[in-house]
Amino acid sequence: MVSLTLDSPAQTRRLARVLASLLTPPALVTVEGDLGTGKTTLVREVLRARGVRGAVTSPSFTLAQSYHGREGEQLHHLDLYRLSRGADAELFAWDDYLDPAAITFVEWPAAGSDALPAPDVRVELEHRSPRSRAARLWGPAALEAAVARDASGEGVAVAVTDAGAGDRSVSEQSVGDRTAEATPAGTGP
Repeated sequence: MVSLTLDSPAQTRRLARVLASLLTPPALVTVEGDLGTGKTTLVREVLRARGVRGAVTSPSFTLAQSYHGREGEQLHHLDLYRLSRGADAELFAWDDYLDPAAITFVEWPAAGSDALPAPDVRVELEHRSPRSRAARLWGPAALEAAVARDASGEGVAVAVTDAGAGDRSVSEQSVGDRTAEATPAGTGP
């Protein structure tokens, strides 16, 4: 696990740029935290860093927004705050957003926990003060190391914790490796 201290909105944007440079499809990224911790801000900045231009709006009322990055990759932003577990979650079109050619961000993932696969990356944000946040990130070891290195290089305070395998609630495969599972040999990207 990587722990980060985001002392300002500018540092949240720096972390977002780091994530944008490291994530590759397919990736499911869950973003958790209380209201106002910066979940949408973090996702919006990742999308912008991947080349999305124009309005990047919160999907709080629409549940999902889809975009294309500068390399043509699909980028999905889901906000499940208004989705209820059970019937609502069962009726949601999950397959439309968990495509092997996509990077999908899910805010408030608990509502879809019965339907969602294990995330490739899990981010938790927490209030420290009105302007600063604590962030924790779980992912494949190589990604965690790269986030720690690159975020530190951007001036973000970083601590790395070696969480035991029992503490991980993310997929242990590398981000981008689900293509091999989801796509028959010879037909993938």
